[in-house]
Amino acid sequence: MKRMVNESSVRIILLTILTIIVFSLISFSSFAKAEEPEYTFYYVTHCLPFDPFWAAQHKGMMDACERYNIKGVYVGSKVSGDVGELLGNLELAIAMEPDGIATVITDALPLDEPLREAIKNGIPIVASNVRDFRPPEERIPYLIYVGEDSFQSGATAADVLVKKFIEIYGRPPKASMFAIHEPGNVVQEMRAQGAMDVLGKAGVKVVEKVDVTYDPAKVQESIRAYLEAHPDCESIHTGNISVAHWVVQVLEEMGKLGNIDKPAKEGNVFVAGIDTSPEGSQDIIDGNLVCTIDQQPYLQGYMVMELLYFWNKYKLLPANDISTGPFVVDRSNVNELLDLVKAGIR
Repeated sequence: MKRMVNESSVRIILLTILTIIVFSLISFSSFAKAEEPEYTFYYVTHCLPFDPFWAAQHKGMMDACERYNIKGVYVGSKVSGDVGELLGNLELAIAMEPDGIATVITDALPLDEPLREAIKNGIPIVASNVRDFRPPEERIPYLIYVGEDSFQSGATAADVLVKKFIEIYGRPPKASMFAIHEPGNVVQEMRAQGAMDVLGKAGVKVVEKVDVTYDPAKVQESIRAYLEAHPDCESIHTGNISVAHWVVQVLEEMGKLGNIDKPAKEGNVFVAGIDTSPEGSQDIIDGNLVCTIDQQPYLQGYMVMELLYFWNKYKLLPANDISTGPFVVDRSNVNELLDLVKAGIR
């Protein structure tokens, strides 16, 4: 009897162990399958994700990759806006034969041939942040574009600043300048054109575009030199929030910073930006930056991965390009968005 009990106990123990092993193998198999990326997508841009704007893009991209079990590879240019470097990175991404590529098209001509060849070879392409501005019959046949209307971003920021300036001074600025940090980048050129058109129509007599580079010391040196030569300049418009912040800093050092909370003073210069950052948001809170434009970079980074996923898996695609901006950020809403800006989402 004792022996039968022991044999029965042994069988129960063995069965229990076997059950545990089977379920462990099933669980491990499921875990391994979940960890295996379903697709590999590249995101090729003209800037590294150290810039606040591209940091938000990168965060959105990686959040989408985690959500959809994608392997995402971000490849940015070391020199912001360098088309040659962008082209080289794009060609390397294409050579890896991924399941899809999202890319900026800062200059359609050099990127045209490699992108068409990639599409011909079955790699789906999504344009992000900067689209091919040529007519439809000449445009690179990518699936869809996700991003801002660049002309409208520049125009909207200038319109907000001009209205605030008129509210304070009872007239438009005497003269204005657009501080362009990436001359030749079609997005920056269109933002500049949008701002300059609005300023001209508002009655600003002199409107100039000035190359200030993307180096803080050079930006501030350029602003100092320009204002010394053009003392009538009363507003500075930028295509980048970091540049706007550097401009605010140098104007404050020069004693020429316009502030929306302070009385009108001749010689003060007011600033508008594009994109968001914690520093830029604080500048708006302090009244030192009139406004900025949020084109929602997190959404751009997230959606390009999502769209490539839906196309690969289901051949699903929206019928039209997706506009993510302009969205005005000013004193009326900056506090509401501040935590999201600090989190790299807005």
